[in-house]
Amino acid sequence: MLKVFLVEDESVVRESLRDNIPWKEYGFSFVGEASDGEVALPLIRKTAPDVLITDIKMPFMDGLSLSHIVKKEFPSMRIVIMSGYDDFEYAKRAIKEGVDQYISKPITKSGMKEVLDSVKEKIEKERTQQGYLMQYQMETQEYEQLQRREFFEKVLTGTMPVKDIYVEAGKLSLDITASAFSLILFSIKDKEKPFEEIGSVQYCRALEELMSYFLRFPAYILSRWSLNTYIVIVKGEKDIVADYVEKGVSKITDICEDKDDKIEWYVSAGKPVERFSALVKCFNQVNHAFACRYFVQDTHILTEETTAKYTSAQNDGSIENIDSSKVDSAVIKGFLSTGTESEIGEFVSEYLSSLGDALKSHVFRNFFVLNSLFAASSFLEASGVTGKDIDDNLFSLKDGYEIKSKQVSEFMTSLLKSALELRDGASNRRGNKLISDAIAYIDENYMNESCTLVDVAEALSVNSSYLSTVFSKEMDTTFVKFLTAKRLEKARELLAKERMHTADVAAAVGYKDSHYFSFVFRKMYGMSPREYRNQNS
Repeated sequence: MLKVFLVEDESVVRESLRDNIPWKEYGFSFVGEASDGEVALPLIRKTAPDVLITDIKMPFMDGLSLSHIVKKEFPSMRIVIMSGYDDFEYAKRAIKEGVDQYISKPITKSGMKEVLDSVKEKIEKERTQQGYLMQYQMETQEYEQLQRREFFEKVLTGTMPVKDIYVEAGKLSLDITASAFSLILFSIKDKEKPFEEIGSVQYCRALEELMSYFLRFPAYILSRWSLNTYIVIVKGEKDIVADYVEKGVSKITDICEDKDDKIEWYVSAGKPVERFSALVKCFNQVNHAFACRYFVQDTHILTEETTAKYTSAQNDGSIENIDSSKVDSAVIKGFLSTGTESEIGEFVSEYLSSLGDALKSHVFRNFFVLNSLFAASSFLEASGVTGKDIDDNLFSLKDGYEIKSKQVSEFMTSLLKSALELRDGASNRRGNKLISDAIAYIDENYMNESCTLVDVAEALSVNSSYLSTVFSKEMDTTFVKFLTAKRLEKARELLAKERMHTADVAAAVGYKDSHYFSFVFRKMYGMSPREYRNQNS
């Protein structure tokens, strides 16, 4: 029910309107009254009515002055001016200032009903349009997240010119104005199930809590970085950015540490910088520490101190002084499971530094090379890569058995790059099959309103986040945009060839609300379905 507030200096008129107009019957709740604008203003601020009905001529603050202030403070509030016949010039001025309706005195019940019906229709139409816009924005949010991720990748890897950063941020509605910035990098992985499958209850709950926390505060800008990794840009005043970083890391720890048996998690945070473009330096520092997650076990918060601890040199070069966990095949397999090509450099640097002078030992070096080769081979075989592809791409590196200690870095970089290419090739083949199945499902079910990302994921027995990520990567668009385009293309066909009514077309392509269908159609094609049908008849 819409709220209405009445301002009239003549008490007889005010009380008559208050008591004799059946407000509830007309769809309104009478929330207050006042004798002039000065008295009315604080009450209006308190009650926040949808409609203000006010006389023009009043003592202390007249209706025009009140309307001027109200329109500035409450732009969506509808204003109805009451006036005698001799105040017509005042009424014209009021309408120019944004007043919605003018009603002449003496006021009848039927006259007031006509005005209220008109105002109510206008408010409801506006709110419906706002609702459609919000729904449309929610549906396109996934695409905006994809664009944000690409933007952050370019900024943090230093591939976007500074002059373009603020232009692109504006296009994405990203507020990056602050006096200081930092970032948090964290990963969360389900120990019980692979990422493409629907996650365990503990994993899903932890991820939901983390998303909710970082999306709640304007100091954080959250974006997915890879399948299991997220990045949080932290912004604010110089003296509080570090506090926001500390609170963010603490929140991740609080949510994840009691679920260590169910989820694998790591977090690293950077030092504040004064420019957004300087986050490149911050990211390099964070990524350097974050690379340690592949060969640490119980350390979840990765810092420069962590890096120093796990990269301490073994100066005597003896094999017996090497921590066996550092040459465990699980280290290589862990990196190949979630690592990316851009992380190879940091990983190899940290990994080899942790081995120190032991690599000078010919015996240990050969053991390390063989162990790395077979770890990569074992991982790829389990990922569905054929033995021939493994032999052709990995074991062509067998000359590495006799490499010198200074060549180990080059060997490892080449090995991991080849292994990741094979991994991604196998993943793409699985992804292509998944995308084909998803598109086939959409083709068969787009006309059902329940054809959503979650429904398709459940039908294909995969994690909806995984499907969303693979779909965006393979199709260069999001699931929602693809589905919307499919539905609207079919709608155009029905409008042009079948000459169907808009409501029937909407229902035929999966839209229960024909008005929302028209809204989306106009957004996409710049005209209503009816205009399109007439144009193509």
